[in-house]
Amino acid sequence: MASSDGKKTSLGSSSVSDSAMALLVEAGAVLATSLDLQTTMGQVAQLTVPQLADLCTIDLLDQDGSITEAAVAAADPQIATALEELRAKHPLDPRGGHPVACVIRSGEPELQPQMGDELLRSFAQGSAHARFMIAHRYRSAAVAPLLARGRTLGALSALRLGDALPFDEQDMALVSELARRAGLAIDNARLFSEMRRIEQRLEAILVNLAEAVAVVDEQGRLVFANQAAAELLGAASPSELAGRHAGEAVAERFLLYDEQGRELAPQQEHSSKLFAAQRPRSDAPQPPRVDAPQSPSSEPQVLRSIVRTTGNERWLVARSSPVADPENGQALYTVNVFEDITDFKRAQLAETFLADAGKALASSMDFAETLQRLAQLAVSRLGDWCAVHLIDDGGGLECVVVHPGDPAKAALAEGLANAYRPKLDEAGGLPEVIRSGRARLITEIHADALAAHARDAKQLALLREIEANAVIIVPMLAASRTIGTITLVSSQASRRLSEADLGVAEELGRRAGTAVENARLYTERTRIAHTLQQALLPESLPEIPGSEIEARYSPAGELNEAGGDFYDVFACDEDRWMLVIGDVCGKGPEAAGVTALARHTLRAAAMSGQAPLEMLRLLHRELRRQPVGADLCTVCLVSVTRAQEGVRLGVALAGHPQPLLVRRDGEVRRLGDPGTLLGVIDPIEVSERFCELLPGETLLLYTDGVAEAGRSSGTLSEQGLIELCKTAPAQPLARLLASIEWAALERAAGARRDDIALLALRPQQR
Repeated sequence: MASSDGKKTSLGSSSVSDSAMALLVEAGAVLATSLDLQTTMGQVAQLTVPQLADLCTIDLLDQDGSITEAAVAAADPQIATALEELRAKHPLDPRGGHPVACVIRSGEPELQPQMGDELLRSFAQGSAHARFMIAHRYRSAAVAPLLARGRTLGALSALRLGDALPFDEQDMALVSELARRAGLAIDNARLFSEMRRIEQRLEAILVNLAEAVAVVDEQGRLVFANQAAAELLGAASPSELAGRHAGEAVAERFLLYDEQGRELAPQQEHSSKLFAAQRPRSDAPQPPRVDAPQSPSSEPQVLRSIVRTTGNERWLVARSSPVADPENGQALYTVNVFEDITDFKRAQLAETFLADAGKALASSMDFAETLQRLAQLAVSRLGDWCAVHLIDDGGGLECVVVHPGDPAKAALAEGLANAYRPKLDEAGGLPEVIRSGRARLITEIHADALAAHARDAKQLALLREIEANAVIIVPMLAASRTIGTITLVSSQASRRLSEADLGVAEELGRRAGTAVENARLYTERTRIAHTLQQALLPESLPEIPGSEIEARYSPAGELNEAGGDFYDVFACDEDRWMLVIGDVCGKGPEAAGVTALARHTLRAAAMSGQAPLEMLRLLHRELRRQPVGADLCTVCLVSVTRAQEGVRLGVALAGHPQPLLVRRDGEVRRLGDPGTLLGVIDPIEVSERFCELLPGETLLLYTDGVAEAGRSSGTLSEQGLIELCKTAPAQPLARLLASIEWAALERAAGARRDDIALLALRPQQR
């Protein structure tokens, strides 16, 4: 190596030792200036030139085991450039005899004090490499491993060219120390570079995530937010949020509620909860340090957020995970991820609401009661007010239900509904929805529009008191026609009706319209059936002198009220009456026709003077002429003739249960012979049996719906009926029939299969 005065010097002198120390000090300063890998390696190579060597190379061991030249420095820049090109074409063989390869494999430094041409050729990477080294007069080399954290990263090579003094052991020690320091710096730079690449990849992923991601420190400040988080918090870019308190940023923009509708304060947010849970108390014993402590993530929380300025609603799933200090496990940061589930949640809530609405609509055939329940449900799920208007028989609009969410405003609601009924010829609003059949959503309620809608100052004041911020009006559709409207109003800051609510409300209108129409049809059919049934039963029972007579009738179902069982009582002459009870096969209009036929045929036959058996045969012939399926009937005829004491009974049965005679002591006996069902086969076999019914005794005629009431394993049965009849002497006749009916209905438990008809006669003491 040449000194400043041109003389050869030795690194072993005291002056050289001072230079070595200065070199190491300079190396420490240089290596601390950068964490960029390429910069660091370039600085390391430059340190040795020209103070220690004429040429310096740094070679790194790649993950695949190959050796890559990472940096070259030379006193002559042309030599450095030429060597870089050469090594790019002819990389070192990691298994070869080149000193760099040997040092990397062994992890030990290697000194080559003198390198002749033959030695250079022995480890050259081809003839071009050999010519290069010989041409540039490689004379001495000190190669030291780059060691860091127990690994060999590569090698640092210092070379002297031409007539320079060869390296000695002191030089080797200096190169080794320099390589040790450089290895640590390179490893740090490599780790930093890798960390930076990971960070950049992670940031690229987080920035482009659809989910909002925000990282909050222990003080609640935002240290990172991606673009989705910025948009969620109403910021143009994440940089606007840097350093802001997360709770304040959320509170400024949103009202927050949990899934049950409870409002959440900032301290109830996930990140605050995690920090509070993991912050150790000052007086609590500290847990022993463990490697890589794992802090549990919080359970996901469903949040409903309302934008304060617009009232827009958004549903989020919030997940929070702490980033813990590896030394003490204390949370340093919280990573919060917010997933937007608004569409899913709205669909879920709409499905649940419509299912509940369906149950409410099916709960009763009283449409006024049903609509009241529906309005209450709509206020709990959609708006703050709900009103239902129906087109009445006069062609006007009647408000059948108005339900405010706030009970204190019930009077206001009633006042608007009763005093200001909408007219079908008015422009806009409910009448327009009725005429067009199309729903309307009004998201902005302007003062001038409200004033234009009001009929007078009082109505305007009432409308203003509602404080509506959005209105939905949907038609109630039934059989392709509009029968009314449902109006929903939102007036709270935490709720604002939207397009999503409009779709749900329209479906509600369709379902409600169908339910109301069905209820109306049901009511009409019930009324018709009731009227028809009343026409098939006697308006009143005639008076039989000296006797008490009572009847009870209970249909199995309102819509089945017409047809089925029947009874009749009429006078044949001055001293004779006829009691009739029967059961027609089937229900509904067909059965009603047979009932009418049976009742009027028997009456007409009796009036013409025919005996009971002739009456039954005549009815049988008429039934045989009826269509199949409406031609079966059982009948019990009891002729009642005044006797000296009590009455004389003539009992003729055609397939009907035998009537019961209850003596004054409670004894019960059956009367008559069963006989043949009418309308089935010819000829019928019927007979008439006679007996006396004394004062205080009871005759009971009934249909099989009485004994068969109840489930198959628990019917009232004939025997049960007889037991009830044993109490007859102690009861008024009306009370006896009522107790029998009540017992039958109780056994049926709302699941009766047949009608119940009871007819009773009791002679009185004269």
